[in-house]
Amino acid sequence: MKLLYAGVRFENYDPNRRHSFEYQNFWRTFATMPGVMAIEHPFDRILEIGNGRATAAARKQYNEELWAIVQREKPDVFFAFMYTDELDPATLLRIKNETATKTVAWFADDYWRFFNYSKQWPPYFTRIVTTYSKAVDWYRAAGCSNVVTSQWACNASDFKPALTSEGRPIPKDIDVSFVGQKKSGRVAIIDELRRVGVSVECFGFGWPNGKLSGDDMLKVFSRSKICLNLTDRKSVWDPSILGRIVAKKSVNRVVSDVWHIVDNLRAWRHFPILHTHARPFELAGCGAFVISGWSEDIGAYYTADKEMVFYRTSDELAEKIKFYLAHDAEREAIAHAGYQRTIKEHTYEARFRKLFAELGLKNN
Repeated sequence: MKLLYAGVRFENYDPNRRHSFEYQNFWRTFATMPGVMAIEHPFDRILEIGNGRATAAARKQYNEELWAIVQREKPDVFFAFMYTDELDPATLLRIKNETATKTVAWFADDYWRFFNYSKQWPPYFTRIVTTYSKAVDWYRAAGCSNVVTSQWACNASDFKPALTSEGRPIPKDIDVSFVGQKKSGRVAIIDELRRVGVSVECFGFGWPNGKLSGDDMLKVFSRSKICLNLTDRKSVWDPSILGRIVAKKSVNRVVSDVWHIVDNLRAWRHFPILHTHARPFELAGCGAFVISGWSEDIGAYYTADKEMVFYRTSDELAEKIKFYLAHDAEREAIAHAGYQRTIKEHTYEARFRKLFAELGLKNN
C-alpha cells in the first residue's frame, strides 16, 4: 500500500524546536509499517516556499505540489493530520473525485474544535477520524456520515520499558512521578497531595527538576512505582483561552476571526471538557502502573482497577496512591495487564491498520 502523508513536521513550525507530536507518532509509524510505502509532503513546505511566510501564493503552490504528487505517485491513501488552513478544499475535491486515492483527515481536540474548525472539512475527504466519541453525533447532525472514531495510542518504537545495560528491569526507586509541563491546575493537585503526605517527583518545563530527554523520561517511567496522568484544564477565563473567541491560527500565525464569533463561542464553552489524550497509552506501553484522571472515553480502552486506575478528585487520588504504594502485588498485576492490552490493541500501527481495513485497503 502506498500512503501520502501531510502534517506539521516541527512544533509550531519552528525547525529549531523538536519534531511535532504528529511527526513523531504518525509519520514515523507510517514510515516503518511493514507493507506500507510512505511519502511525506509536510505542511512546513509552505514556509519554505514563502521564505518563512505563509502567504496565499505559498499555500497555493503547496497544494499544486500536492496534486502533482498524487498524479505522479498514485497513492492508495492520502492521510492528513489536520492543523489549520493549509489544505485547499478545491484540491482535496480533485483528489477525492478525480483519482482512486482514498483521503483521510485525522482531527485532534474535537471536543471543542469541532464547532469552529472540524465540521467544515468532512465533504472534502473520503473518511474523517475523531478521537472524541460524542463528536460522532455532532458530525452526523451536521449531515456528515463519513466519520469514524479512533483514539490516541502508544508509539511502541519510542515508548517501551527501560532496561539496565544488562537488559534487566530498572529498580523502582521513585514512589510517585509526574512528567509534564508545570501548569497552575497541576500545581494545585501536587500541592494538595503533598499537604496530605504524598510525595511526588515532578519533571518537565517549569518544575525544579526541569525537562527530560526522551531516554531519561522512559527511565523515570520505569523507575516509578506509580506514574500520574493529570487531566487538568485551563480555565475558560484564562487570557489564552478567551483570545480564541476572536482569533484563530492560520499555519504559523494567529489571525483575527471575528466573523465566526458564534462558532468560536461554542468552541470556547466546550474547552473545559476532560478529554482523553496520548499520555495514558504511552505510560502503559512503558509497563508503568498508571493512575490517571478520569476523562471521557478512557474507560473504553482500559478496564478500571484491572488495567489502569482512575481518579476524579484529589482526595480520591491521594487515597489510591497510598493504597497502591502499600500493595505491591496488586499494583504490579495492574501494570502488567495494562501493558499487555496496550501492546496488543493500543499502538498506532494497530489503529492505522484497522482504519485502512475499514477503507478496504490491503496494508499488511
